[in-house]
Amino acid sequence: MNNFPKIWGTNSEIYNNDLCSVNVLRVKKGGNCSYHNHRSKHNVFYVLSGKLIIRTEHGDSVIGPDQVFTVYAGTKHKFVGLEDTMAIEVMFVQYDRNDIQRDDVGFIDKKIVEGEES
Repeated sequence: MNNFPKIWGTNSEIYNNDLCSVNVLRVKKGGNCSYHNHRSKHNVFYVLSGKLIIRTEHGDSVIGPDQVFTVYAGTKHKFVGLEDTMAIEVMFVQYDRNDIQRDDVGFIDKKIVEGEES
């Protein structure tokens, strides 16, 4: 696990690849991260203990234990610790369910089912 000290607390990276990152955030009471956005990553915050304000260009939301807040790619945001807080942050790139390009469609081959072809 990589630990990154921040002015607002600590970011402990549990997992990271090109598509996803999972972090444990330990945010000090009164700690503020920078106001920023991500071009392609979404952020999901899940609070384990304490309380966070998630500030976005659309307004503020307060989340506490067992609550989740999602910030979508391109949305300006920051978090603020209302209390000493521990949260899980998952950052991910949106998977496109229509990503497949088909050359044909799946089917049941009746010749194989009826034993005519092996």
